[in-house]
Amino acid sequence: MMSHVAAARSSANIALRTFVFARWVLLGLIALGWSVQLLHPPTWVKIINWFPPPPEPRGTGAVMVVLIALNLATQRWILKPGKATANIAGAHLMVDATALTALLALSGGVSNPFTTMFFVPITLATQISPRWMWTLALYCLAGFAVLFGVSPEVGSMSAHGHLSAHIRGMWVAFAVSGTFMTYFVHRIAMSLARQRQELARLREEALQDRNLAALGTLAAGAAHELGSPLGTISALVGDLGYMGDDERDESITTIKQQVRRCKHIIHQMASPELRLPQLGREVDAWSPRDLEDELIEAAVGVKLRVVFTPAVRPPDELRQPREVIGQILRELVSNAAEACRKRPGADVVIRFDILDDEVYVEVVDTGVGMDEGALARVFDPFYSTKEEGRGMGLGLYLARAHLRQLGGSIEFESSPERGTKARVRVPVRPQHATLGG
Repeated sequence: MMSHVAAARSSANIALRTFVFARWVLLGLIALGWSVQLLHPPTWVKIINWFPPPPEPRGTGAVMVVLIALNLATQRWILKPGKATANIAGAHLMVDATALTALLALSGGVSNPFTTMFFVPITLATQISPRWMWTLALYCLAGFAVLFGVSPEVGSMSAHGHLSAHIRGMWVAFAVSGTFMTYFVHRIAMSLARQRQELARLREEALQDRNLAALGTLAAGAAHELGSPLGTISALVGDLGYMGDDERDESITTIKQQVRRCKHIIHQMASPELRLPQLGREVDAWSPRDLEDELIEAAVGVKLRVVFTPAVRPPDELRQPREVIGQILRELVSNAAEACRKRPGADVVIRFDILDDEVYVEVVDTGVGMDEGALARVFDPFYSTKEEGRGMGLGLYLARAHLRQLGGSIEFESSPERGTKARVRVPVRPQHATLGG
């Protein structure tokens, strides 16, 4: 409810600022005319010949003083503190219509060709509400009718009866055209309002869809990460009965490590950083150095070297979700380690750098590498180069999905028997709220 009230106040402030600006324009034009009259009277005479009769100076000056005082008071006590409402904005247009009627009455009344200026407050009223639009239309019509009372020569000069009829016809034309304009502008305003409501509804639906997609991505990522340690545990448990004491002790230690890893993965899903309203927003600052131990643990049985450039110095202001970045890098390290196990003596190097508010990570292995066909399909879901039953083929697909949500990217270079290089780029801070408001 409060958000609707705030939106209404903001809309009223914007509308009232427009009205004040329009009023300053009118006052500026009148001041310009007076300046021409004082500085170059012959030019003023030529202008008046086009738009007779000339305005009455004292009355016009009084109206200008009132409008100037109203503008200054409005800017100080209404617009500056943000206290504008639809009714205040509508009242200002009523004042403007009254001032316009007075200015026209002081410069010829209904014979003044600028009576069409009555359309201005009517049009401006469309920014407030349909009720105020119709109110201003009727009020301006009444103001036009009042001008007949201050132009007695129109009705008394029979020699100019045709002019009187013409002017009355102008009044009727004003009434008809004003009615039609008010109706159609009202229809347009209502149509725009419906479009805004529809856009708001579509945005809300899109946000919900993205939230669901993110939830599915997180769940699938956790399931994918659990597959590797559970597979290792299953294989070791099946072989325990055939192992010697030393080998059995080593296997039990590995099983304990993998169980801890499973617990860690499950704990991640409950992390506040991965709750949907938080994903895509800034989180507490952390350093890429915090990931070193878990990345080394992810490369089970393979030598891993972690390199930080001088730009990566604690404490770093990395404000992307730590668990999401960790999950992506663990997946890359796990894949690199898997490729290295197939080639004796191969190792993995992961390098961190920060440049221009972006984090760059390279995961380089000297494993078996990939050919062009495998490299082209590396991001395809359910595609895997691992042995059957050892991978779901979702890891890199999910990693790229996560990085897109965070405003980052991932690229691969690889060639058979020479290894693979993965490049990850992610902004230090979220560039926009991809999920959540």
